[in-house]
Amino acid sequence: MNPGSDPSLAPSVREPLPSLSGATRYRLTVRHMFLGAAFLLLLLAVVIPNSLPIPTAVAMGLAFLLALPGLRIGSGFRNLLMLYACTVVITVVYMVVGTMHDAPQIAIAQVFAIYILSPLVWMIIAAGLLRRLGADRLIDWFALLSLLCTLSVALFFYLYLRHGAAAVAFFFEGANVNLQEGFSGATMHVYGSLIFLCGGFFSSPELIKNRLLRFVLLAALLVCALTSGRTALILAVPLGWILGLMLVSRTTGSTRRSPITRIILYGLPMLIAVAAALILLQAYTQISLSRVFDAVSTKLASGGGSARSEMSHSLFAGILDNDGLGAGHGVGVGFISDPIHPWRYEVVWLATAYRVGLLGALIYALPFLIYMASVLRMAYSRRLPPRHKFMFCGFVCAFLAANTNPYIEAFAFQWMYVIPLVALFIENPASLRKVPE
Repeated sequence: MNPGSDPSLAPSVREPLPSLSGATRYRLTVRHMFLGAAFLLLLLAVVIPNSLPIPTAVAMGLAFLLALPGLRIGSGFRNLLMLYACTVVITVVYMVVGTMHDAPQIAIAQVFAIYILSPLVWMIIAAGLLRRLGADRLIDWFALLSLLCTLSVALFFYLYLRHGAAAVAFFFEGANVNLQEGFSGATMHVYGSLIFLCGGFFSSPELIKNRLLRFVLLAALLVCALTSGRTALILAVPLGWILGLMLVSRTTGSTRRSPITRIILYGLPMLIAVAAALILLQAYTQISLSRVFDAVSTKLASGGGSARSEMSHSLFAGILDNDGLGAGHGVGVGFISDPIHPWRYEVVWLATAYRVGLLGALIYALPFLIYMASVLRMAYSRRLPPRHKFMFCGFVCAFLAANTNPYIEAFAFQWMYVIPLVALFIENPASLRKVPE
């Protein structure tokens, strides 16, 4: 009998795997290209913000274009776009008002780019990241980026102290390091990113799964904060930790523990990080923590320093002069903070009220107010996922810091304000159910 005539006696042959269709291969290719472009964008915007503005803008445009094919506009994202549209209307109106008040054309062009174009691009990119990568995986990216941020700070100090300001011009043109009388301070754009990252990771250290990496990263972040000389960054560490401690019992998956147990569990990573930071500072520097804390308390007591205090008084007087109706975008007051861009001010909250009026400022703040109310409502009902606790605490620190430095008006830093909102409203469309028509 011929074995080939009996199927039962024929040698077994593995069925070939079905090949992917052309459309599927295209989608996978676009997905991988988008994730690569998005990681490059975050690397430029988080680790070396403002150092390479043109490559950052190119990466941002590329990531935006690659995000469009997979864009899905659900109900939550649609409502977020409606809130964004309200801010666009206010921006356009007060661009016209500013033009009527002789605002420079360069100021109007920058307002269009920062207030209208950049937020929309970041929203589309954030939506693509969160749908294709997920919030948990994105936080893993932030952990890696945080480590790179701390390494960039160490490299900055090393190069400056060994070779002078010219060696670190890439990080910050006109860089300076102050290491006098036990104080430490430096001029670096990355400190803006670290405000969000310190607030997030000190609130949710458990999201860093590797324990060694957790303690190393927290210690490195603390060293960066203490040596920065930036009050907002230094305060982001305890503020993030306190917010995380307050919200930990309200997060999903948390077990019922006594307040003392929660303090011990959340205080242990903080304690180890502080001990490691103190050992590093004591061994390799002459920084005095008491001198650092004295500088922070003095700056807080003076309202951010004499310059910011004078700036605030001038902006407040301008708000009263315009009856709270707004002077227009691109219009400045008597106090000049930036000779090249005299319409820019570090005290963003008051500056916004001066430019677009009290009602316009409220509409600008509405997406953030709804976001914070939504998170607190989820926490109250014990439905807050740990990933949103991380995003919320980082956002709060960055939002408060926006009144000390105009991070929100720089396209390289707007990820700190956009990603948390998009993350929540994509997952929880009901968060924006009551959006005004």
